[in-house]
Amino acid sequence: MTLKAANEISVGWYTGICGEKYKDAGFLKQLEDISNLLEASNAEVITSGRNRNIKITLSCHDKPLELVVKVFGRQSAMKDRIDEKRGSKARRTWEAASCLVGKGVGTPPPVGFLECWQDKQLGESYYLAEYQHGLVSFKDELIRLFMHDPECEKFMSLLQCVASSVRAMHDAGFIHNDLGNQNILLRRKDDSSWGDVQFVDLNRGRTNKQLSLRERARDISRIYLPSDLLRVFKEMYFAPTVPPSEFQKWEKWYRRLYSIHSGTRWIRHPIRTRKIKKKERGRTDYPSEKDMWIWDERSGQPISIMRPADRSRYYGLERPLQVVKTTIPGLFPVWMQYTALLRNCYQKPVSLKDRIGMAINPKPETADRELTLLKELGTIPVLMRFYSHESEKEWGFLAHIVKTLHGEGHSVSVALVQDRNAVTNPRVWALFVAYVLERINGYVDSVEIGHAINRVKWGVWDFEEHRRLVDAVAAITDRYPDIKFMGPAVIDFEYPFLMAALDNVPEKLHLSALSHHLYVDRRGAPENRQGPLSALEKFALVKAIARCSSKCDDNVVVSEVNWPLKGTGVYSPVGSPYESPGLRFNDPSITEDEYADYMLRYLVMAICSGMIDRVFWWRLVARGYGLIDDADARDWRKRPAYLMLKYFLSVFGESEFFGKLTAEKEGIHLFMFTLRDDRKVCLAYSSAGKINFELPFGYSDVVSATGEKLANSSGNVLLSGRPVYVFLK
Repeated sequence: MTLKAANEISVGWYTGICGEKYKDAGFLKQLEDISNLLEASNAEVITSGRNRNIKITLSCHDKPLELVVKVFGRQSAMKDRIDEKRGSKARRTWEAASCLVGKGVGTPPPVGFLECWQDKQLGESYYLAEYQHGLVSFKDELIRLFMHDPECEKFMSLLQCVASSVRAMHDAGFIHNDLGNQNILLRRKDDSSWGDVQFVDLNRGRTNKQLSLRERARDISRIYLPSDLLRVFKEMYFAPTVPPSEFQKWEKWYRRLYSIHSGTRWIRHPIRTRKIKKKERGRTDYPSEKDMWIWDERSGQPISIMRPADRSRYYGLERPLQVVKTTIPGLFPVWMQYTALLRNCYQKPVSLKDRIGMAINPKPETADRELTLLKELGTIPVLMRFYSHESEKEWGFLAHIVKTLHGEGHSVSVALVQDRNAVTNPRVWALFVAYVLERINGYVDSVEIGHAINRVKWGVWDFEEHRRLVDAVAAITDRYPDIKFMGPAVIDFEYPFLMAALDNVPEKLHLSALSHHLYVDRRGAPENRQGPLSALEKFALVKAIARCSSKCDDNVVVSEVNWPLKGTGVYSPVGSPYESPGLRFNDPSITEDEYADYMLRYLVMAICSGMIDRVFWWRLVARGYGLIDDADARDWRKRPAYLMLKYFLSVFGESEFFGKLTAEKEGIHLFMFTLRDDRKVCLAYSSAGKINFELPFGYSDVVSATGEKLANSSGNVLLSGRPVYVFLK
């Protein structure tokens, strides 16, 4: 063994470089026998294959030193000739690692490298680094979260950690050139945070003073993420600015090239590819993108992990064919019913008792506060969701709340909500359904089967999968003859899909109501039109579908509706899972005041038209869309919508709607009610801006939406988008 200038060393057959802090004669002496040390019984193979990573422990300065040794396999003579000039993989790895350490970018501390050249052929080649305990790869962490802990906040924390570190590496002027998920190591700090990102497999790396957008794009194109998570990752990388268009162009280009390169590897390296596939057989890998499912507790929904174009690749023909099959023969009868119903809107008296309900989502630590707020609204119908991805402990707690509410006089409905695991594993869904129904039997009015089945982020990709969900419920309905069921819980204005989903329900499982999540496209006021249809026409159309279907009674329940609130970020249904930088276009979010106004207008249109039998507002407490803002965990805030609904129910909760007056001015809405004491009250508002309007009747008082007296004499009333209560003489 001899020491050479600078850090160059020669040990036995090998030459190489050793870091200054590892220059210990005893340590270098051990390296003379490195090939045998790596084959010793106490050597631990970390990764095998053509290039292996092996952990060994040596002594350095009389202290144990744990090393990870990258053993590079033999290569072709042509590559040897190239590497003779540019340096072997081991030398290049050492140089890259030393560069990263010098720039403060994470990589396992480099110890040195050894190589053995004979007649211009590279016989052996080793790179040595300090072994780091507790590191896991980005790939393995993604797989673990997908398989065992699919919570959105954790995914976002992991992506942010990696994106920031990749940005720091690039800003330091280093391009990795093999930046696969497996080559990004990190340390799990706790259940939901990561740090200490370290980059490995550096032999392809290069340094520049400044990386171009094209170089950055080429590097990131090797990172695998489903397309919408990739969008988020790139936005995190460039935050607080948006990813430049030039970067996006090159990233897509290089990702496409890499996909072709990977897809043709078996042609270029058939033997190696077969060996790799054999070695990887049985290893845990990413679930298919179709089966990836992530829950976002902040917005109360799963997130979309793919962009629309990528989702479409997984749709089969059965889905559109089923829609066509059921829609075409149903068009004429539904249209006939629709036109008749539309003529009769607002023409019949409607009792408001038990028509307006509230969805709640109680947790053990906050249930008392939520139930107290619910109590202020009166003994109204309540909807609670049981989620299949949660635990038996959580289901048991919710069942206890159901019994409590039933005992207090509430009409209680529950929804059985699927996840992807429940869809792909029928036994999981069947056990979940049986568990819940057994514990709520005798305490509920109705049970909704499934949730938003036309949105694949909720786990259902085709009608066969939906059929399995409803069949599992139908199989045990005989045990619970007193429970009424409703469905199919389609969301938004997709009525052809709704008709196909109804047709999917088995005859044995006749539904007592058609349940629907109807957001009126979330584009502003309920009077606004999507094409030719406002909320009123949509109510009539869904009622017509219920009347024409043999699978359900003609009752219609809107089991979810709200508006997303401005300024609530990722807690909003449209802000989840990541608040993107830059301007938002076609953002349906509205202010709290608009939310309150639209809520009352939606409720009276739905119920008083006679088209909707019950509306459940989603939901009581939610930062991004609820009546109560729980942003401050210690001091929940009642939003205007809560105060307005509370007053509305106190006045009209047991009233009867008896007609809607026609006003000469367009946009004026006058809903007439009879109270229990026979007083007459008009709920009046304008959907056409502020209008000074002379009411066509005498009145004694005008009261605001929250109960404050505004006027007490006859004459003109200033109407706006916020309803007022006009008490008739």
